Amino acid sequence: LVMDMTGSMWMPYKNGEVQAVVNKMLPLAVQFDDDGQLDYWYYANTCERRPPVTLANYKTAVPENWPKVMTALGGTNNEPAVIEDVMNYYSGTQSPVYVIFITDGGACNPNEIERLICQSANMPIFWQFVGLDGGNYGILEKLDKLGGRSVDNTGFFAIDDFMNIQDDELYDRLLSEFPVWLEAAKNNGIIR
Repeated sequence: LVMDMTGSMWMPYKNGEVQAVVNKMLPLAVQFDDDGQLDYWYYANTCERRPPVTLANYKTAVPENWPKVMTALGGTNNEPAVIEDVMNYYSGTQSPVYVIFITDGGACNPNEIERLICQSANMPIFWQFVGLDGGNYGILEKLDKLGGRSVDNTGFFAIDDFMNIQDDELYDRLLSEFPVWLEAAKNNGIIR
């Protein structure tokens, strides 16, 4: 899970929406991951890999001092930094990696995002971008149509009101493109 922690996300952190996102993503990790943990990043101008979220600690995935963490991360968007950090973290694996990337928009440096997504197409990483209560998603909405990749390794959808989306609709949307990628990645020797 990659979570936007830019200044524009202040209210979703304050009103508990970000914690609700984590709560709904954890069941996917429990089902997908061999250790039942959700690898977890915050990003703004810089990024920080947080301790994995588990059934034991998920209620504190958003720390009480989140305003201080938000300030320390720089407050503005820098998606390439966290995309690259995630790619480096999973380099060398041949097991499939499913990344849920939550943002309210305002992505910076679209050319670098495109370059990194194209580069990661040869890695076992699928990027599911989710717009949360925002707009101006720009390049993130267009990644699904990028050429020059061995496989389509991205998906995007927006949720205007995360607190009211039904679980079955959320999980259907989260997983709609992943099985297609899995098959293509296996056929291209990207995953085992």
